Amino acid sequence: MRDAADTDVHADLGVATGIVAGCAGQRPAVIRLLTPGAHPARTHEALFAPHSGPGDTLLVVDQFEEVFTLCADPAERARFLAQLLTAADPAARLRVVIAVRADFYGRCAELGPLAEALRDSTVLVGPMAPARLREAVVRPAAARRIVVERALTARIVADVAGEPGGLPLMAHALREVWRRRTGKTLTLAAYEAVGGVQGAVAHTAESVFTACTPAEALAVRALLLRLVNPGDGTEDTRRPLDRTELDADADTATARVLEHLVGARLLTVDGDTVELAHEALITAWPRLHGWVDEDRDRLRLHRGLTEAACVWAELGRDAGALYRGVRLTEAREVFGEGERRARQGELSRLERDFLAASVAAHEQSRRAGTRAARRLRALTGGLAVLLCLTVVAGATAWRQSDVSARQRDEAEARRAAALSDTLRSTEPRTAMRLALAAWHTADLPETRAALRTAAAQSEQDVFTQPEEGGRALNAPAWLDGNGRILSTVVDDKVVQWDVRTHRRIRSVERPGLSERVREVSPDGRFVAYQGPGRKDVLIGGLVDGSTRRLAVGERLDTEVAFGGGGRTVLVRWRVPGADDGRATLELWDLRRQRAVMRYEHGSDDGAMPVLSRDDRYLAWCDQDGARLRVLDVTTERLVTGQAPAATQRAVCQGELTFTADQRAVAAGTPDGVVTWDFRAGRERPPLPLDGGALIVEFTGDYALTWGVGTVAVWRTDLPTPPGDLPREPLLTYPVQSSAIGDFRLDPEEDVLRYREGGRTSVVRTLSLHGLTGRDWREKAAPDATGRVTVAGEETLAVDPTGRTALTYEGTLVDASTGKPRQGADGADGAEGVRGEDVLTTAAFSADGGYLAAADPQGRITLWDARGWRRLAVLRGSGSTVHPVTLAFSPDGSLLAGSAPDGAVQVWETATPTVPPATLRAGDSPVRRLRFAADGGLLHIATSHLTDRVAPLAPRAAADLVCARAGGGPTVTEWRRYFPSADYRATCGT
Repeated sequence: MRDAADTDVHADLGVATGIVAGCAGQRPAVIRLLTPGAHPARTHEALFAPHSGPGDTLLVVDQFEEVFTLCADPAERARFLAQLLTAADPAARLRVVIAVRADFYGRCAELGPLAEALRDSTVLVGPMAPARLREAVVRPAAARRIVVERALTARIVADVAGEPGGLPLMAHALREVWRRRTGKTLTLAAYEAVGGVQGAVAHTAESVFTACTPAEALAVRALLLRLVNPGDGTEDTRRPLDRTELDADADTATARVLEHLVGARLLTVDGDTVELAHEALITAWPRLHGWVDEDRDRLRLHRGLTEAACVWAELGRDAGALYRGVRLTEAREVFGEGERRARQGELSRLERDFLAASVAAHEQSRRAGTRAARRLRALTGGLAVLLCLTVVAGATAWRQSDVSARQRDEAEARRAAALSDTLRSTEPRTAMRLALAAWHTADLPETRAALRTAAAQSEQDVFTQPEEGGRALNAPAWLDGNGRILSTVVDDKVVQWDVRTHRRIRSVERPGLSERVREVSPDGRFVAYQGPGRKDVLIGGLVDGSTRRLAVGERLDTEVAFGGGGRTVLVRWRVPGADDGRATLELWDLRRQRAVMRYEHGSDDGAMPVLSRDDRYLAWCDQDGARLRVLDVTTERLVTGQAPAATQRAVCQGELTFTADQRAVAAGTPDGVVTWDFRAGRERPPLPLDGGALIVEFTGDYALTWGVGTVAVWRTDLPTPPGDLPREPLLTYPVQSSAIGDFRLDPEEDVLRYREGGRTSVVRTLSLHGLTGRDWREKAAPDATGRVTVAGEETLAVDPTGRTALTYEGTLVDASTGKPRQGADGADGAEGVRGEDVLTTAAFSADGGYLAAADPQGRITLWDARGWRRLAVLRGSGSTVHPVTLAFSPDGSLLAGSAPDGAVQVWETATPTVPPATLRAGDSPVRRLRFAADGGLLHIATSHLTDRVAPLAPRAAADLVCARAGGGPTVTEWRRYFPSADYRATCGT
């Protein structure tokens, strides 16, 4: 529990630091920070999934009071509370820490389950002691060689100690004293000049206000009141708002005062979000405090008006979202025309339009009512007859209209479901949203199949960098370590993009960079390039703007590469005048800016040596491409070991990389991936890959390979034969580009990202969801052949009654005697699967109503098991080396069958001719299929023994698609793909 007095904009960092310090001996694997905001359950749902690796995930919820101050929806608040309480389960790998202001602690008791959880796990965090306050003043100044007068330190400590809201007020006061410093000395006189701790914020705010014109003064009041959330029995709190809520055009008073307040550090702007820099400003500045007290009830009504106007805008200004009745009456009284003239600028343009539209709709309704009343009084005599006729005609028209609307919606839904399949590889996020919207528009077999396919599709997102100066498609580009940040160099600028949100993070200009760029660090924080005149190597900070110089001197043919951890830089240059390819290697420590290793070697094959992620080993191949060299950086000795000549030649064919354990060097070759363990002195078993591998990279328990046109993900930690590697990949995916620049695995989000082409800026994201986790196996038949012996004859399947069995020839036999069953005409063997060749797989539904059968070529047919007639050919013949696996859901409504490429297709037995849903389960053969008891989940076991769980219940599949696609279609997307259907929310409903 946080002290209400000491809330600051950096509270979340302070809470995280305290949590880490308190976790000694049992540090969590991952720490995640969040503040609830207005929609906590919807915004932060993904953060409640535990980290996929070992150890607990710690979730820190700072400023928990926003659940009461900003979240106005009780249902949203309840969902967020339920998400938090999942951590109460001892078996859960999620732990939650809540930081809440003391004056909101009583509100937590209103939430029954939360109050129970907090009863024995509350820690009260009090204000800072005087000694800690003194350190907070003196130590940062000393670090910058700034002198603080002792009298000033004593005065600040005396003013702040025990003072509510003291820390943010102290921060502002020190900032003002810094602006009035004498040389490098912070003086007591400057402190007193700004009014001390209590007066500094008020002094700054009052100075800005008194310098405003009358129009700007009104804008200041309107803007600041928008940034305050009036308390209801609690303290007033700040309210972040989106800039779209302001009419802040460049020439308006609002824009000017926003600039003044930000310049005075009274407001902060983060992207499109504006908020008070100090919550203490509400109480420390008497003028603002008086405004809030004067307009407290008015502010509450204004907040409701703002929210209603935003909803109206999101719904395309639908008349159904306008104010009516009591709410309209209150709004007209408080924000009517006369009031608006007196308080110019109080309402935004959207709020004014919303209120005007509400009033206009009310007046139109009133006039219509008046006219109707006059007509009713004039036509009372004939109304009864007309009313009866109208009711009959209206009911008929309504039924016809309803049928027409339903048919229109079904046609739109089928079209969208088909379109989602065509967009899956080029626009995967749009494809998922289309499938979701199609199912919400009409619940049909086609839309359910599209929804199930979307929930299991590998493709998750495609990001194409927008052009800048027309050079985006040819700019050098790099992905960071987990593929979340794309860095490109365009016109002497490093431009960085967030691949997940498609937003630009930053643009940093470095003159001459585009002519000499060499490398971007794995964490995306630095760029390395050669200085002017080919002298030295410069390391440019992309976050802090710093420049570090590595004094390598003036060199020719200089090449640079960052170490795997981003802590070191490897520099190589050729020896001048040497014809034998001799080169010099230097390893530089970035933090100390000095070389920690220098090594000269005879020759190499021209490729840049590779540095291990722990910065201990270097690997390269000699010029003839036949000898591998591994150097221990700490001893500067070769540790290659006695590698066979054939192994060295094979490794030197491709791009070198170190394995995840840093004990071996690997490379992709035409025969697959070859690995030399130089620590053990032996070759590890290869990764076989049809067509060979051009690039290989190891990340944790996975290996990533790229061959011609295919990306593959392999598990390297599976319990295969000792020291062996998996024979089949978890996933292969065809790439559209002829080359790949980078590919990165993000284990935390279970996705693979790769950048197409050598110098293009298109990044694709593939989901690995469900390809990792606990193993699942289903017991085989007693003889391990998958066959059942009945009365001495091998059969494929036995019906649920146990009295009838199906043979490989498609004949029904008596399970007790093995004799063919007689048909209705009395002929032996008349009943069974007619017109089929030898069968390899068959399955009965649990109620005995259906039979599915497959032949050696993978052809699948569905039969009525009571009348023995074929209902449909579900899949035609094709070449397959693996037998088909079949399974019915418990109620017989769904049939799942494996495909030769490792996918699983799911048909609805009631409509077998509708194209099935396709679930990607990796590329290894499917061994077992099993439905959950309620039929809502399908368990898929492959040769990797992983349990891939696919949601088949439409609601569960829709929830998964919402999470993966970042929500449903926007209003713009809906109008584009569903022009004749009304918009409807598809997620969070």
